[in-house]
Amino acid sequence: MNLHRKSLLLCLVLLASGCDVFTTTDAEGTRGRGAKAFDPYSSSASGAISLSLLYFNGCAILPNGEPVSRGSLNLPGYPDKCQRINDSLPLKDPAPPEAKMPIVAGSLYFLREFTAMDAVATRLSLPVDPAFFNDRRTQATWIRKQSRFKSLDWSGMTIGRDEWRSQGEAMFQRETFFENAAWMISDDDTFKLEVLDADGTVRASETYGRKDFLAENSVTGRTRASWTLYGLSRPEYPGDPVMHPSPDFGTPITHTGVKVSFANSTNPFKSFRMPQLTGEGVIRLTWSLMPEEPFVFPVTFVNEPDRQATCYKLDAAGLATEEQVPCGFGLEQTVRFQKPNNGKYFMPGETVDFQISLHDGDGNGLHPRDSLPSYNQYLASESNGIAYFNEWMITTFRDASSSEAGYKVVGPLDQLKVVNGTYSLPYFAYPETSEPKFIVEPGLLRVIAGYVDAQQPTRYSVKLPSDAKPGTYALLLKGHRSFMGERLNRLDSFMFQVGQEKPTSYPGRVGNCQICHNGVNSLVNLHHGMSVDHVESCKTCHFDETVGHISDMVHRLHMGSRKYAQNKADCTLCHLTRESTLRPSIMACNGCHVNAHGTEYFDLKFESLQNTPNAYGNCANACHVTTPPSRHVIPAQ
Repeated sequence: MNLHRKSLLLCLVLLASGCDVFTTTDAEGTRGRGAKAFDPYSSSASGAISLSLLYFNGCAILPNGEPVSRGSLNLPGYPDKCQRINDSLPLKDPAPPEAKMPIVAGSLYFLREFTAMDAVATRLSLPVDPAFFNDRRTQATWIRKQSRFKSLDWSGMTIGRDEWRSQGEAMFQRETFFENAAWMISDDDTFKLEVLDADGTVRASETYGRKDFLAENSVTGRTRASWTLYGLSRPEYPGDPVMHPSPDFGTPITHTGVKVSFANSTNPFKSFRMPQLTGEGVIRLTWSLMPEEPFVFPVTFVNEPDRQATCYKLDAAGLATEEQVPCGFGLEQTVRFQKPNNGKYFMPGETVDFQISLHDGDGNGLHPRDSLPSYNQYLASESNGIAYFNEWMITTFRDASSSEAGYKVVGPLDQLKVVNGTYSLPYFAYPETSEPKFIVEPGLLRVIAGYVDAQQPTRYSVKLPSDAKPGTYALLLKGHRSFMGERLNRLDSFMFQVGQEKPTSYPGRVGNCQICHNGVNSLVNLHHGMSVDHVESCKTCHFDETVGHISDMVHRLHMGSRKYAQNKADCTLCHLTRESTLRPSIMACNGCHVNAHGTEYFDLKFESLQNTPNAYGNCANACHVTTPPSRHVIPAQ
């Protein structure tokens, strides 16, 4: 069967499961098709607004981690005090919450995400009984018998992956997953969403099925039950029963949590209209697997005429003026490059100066022309939704890539590649690390007095190396916005030329993602919010198997997905070249073949790679370059 027929068959299967809701003729990466197209991901330019509902330890929270106050509402079971994620680990004593969750009255919304977590996090006391290090029974008992989710069907639960990840030089975190519980693999449960007024009268309602969400089971990593230890040195050998605290971390922290997360609606036609109310109200979500324990989200209804003017009108050049207007929904990003010295392209050694500007979907500026909001304004929900790096949402709420905002410059595009076990990049990258240059540097928050109150700049510069190779370079800009119930991630690529006018393109080693990822399932609506056109730019951050475990995650996600109907051993759908399949790492193979080679490469997992590929980072160096796996279908060339 040729690729065209396989692709057609795959699309038919996915259509039957609700994969492609829209019939569109424009490119996958296109946003904002106008008011005539029902495109909920275009926010106010469309028929409905996406709604994210987040919950932590019994309290509704905003995407910035701040717990929501119930105000004057009578909500039995909703705490007077909530644990604040942004107080760092370990979790501190609960305190009265102050945040409000505003919602636009009279507007159409649809449920795009429901995420709830229950967790305990404490700092250990030394010395620790060595038996604790591998005591999964105690953690499993809390998960099944004491957590908020104890009423779920935990039958069939097993101990799953045991992952070690670097926290820095010679410092690690260890996460043990509990998997395969009956509720995790259910597929016919439902979520009843109700909007109530202050008197408790239901004013709007809609019911969603688990199959209405693209990320609906634990294979995506969003839903998880796990036990994590932070601040460890490496074990001395596989199964080492003794915990070795890292001297650079202090006393280790233990975090046990259950997180359920259903996200990225594949049926946003299931919209509902917020009632025309003013003041306090409630969104109640009842999960059919926990019918007696609904989740309640106190909200504040804001009518359109009462919305404050906190955004900025743009001038003809697309820059913010001093005239302020009410903000719309959505997120658009623009970059203005200063002209190169020769007026055509930048030369090696030249400095690339640029200015970023963030807008809503209605074309209003989210910030003044020359400055961005401070970190404290972000935490206080006074940033027009602009979100910054929040390490506590990552470590405590396990909400990876939910808020970091930053940029990275890489090029030329045709040189981008996964380096497989070495940090010697064959292309230019700024910064050279896997992380972007954060708009707000998280490491400075506690060090520099007044940093959290500083207005961040909109102008930046990157100096090209004197030996920069000619071709097309990309400035990757990642932004996040949370506004009036809507939570969006976005990653845009802005191109410029170096050394020549002729453009160059990506290597073309992987692709075809748009076969499944189109319409509401498009990559712009998932995780980082990046268009499929730039999927090969993933390499600029996930450039090595020890960084982000991208191959492990991508392979495991698709192999375990109930929505991916392709032959699991056929690599040709996504891998466009034979070369791209013949440099596998043990991490990539472990995505499907758990613990391939057992503990043979245990030591390599904890060693710093010294610019030399090894068998951990590149299996092809050792064995598989001449004998590719015989059970896999790989491209002929």
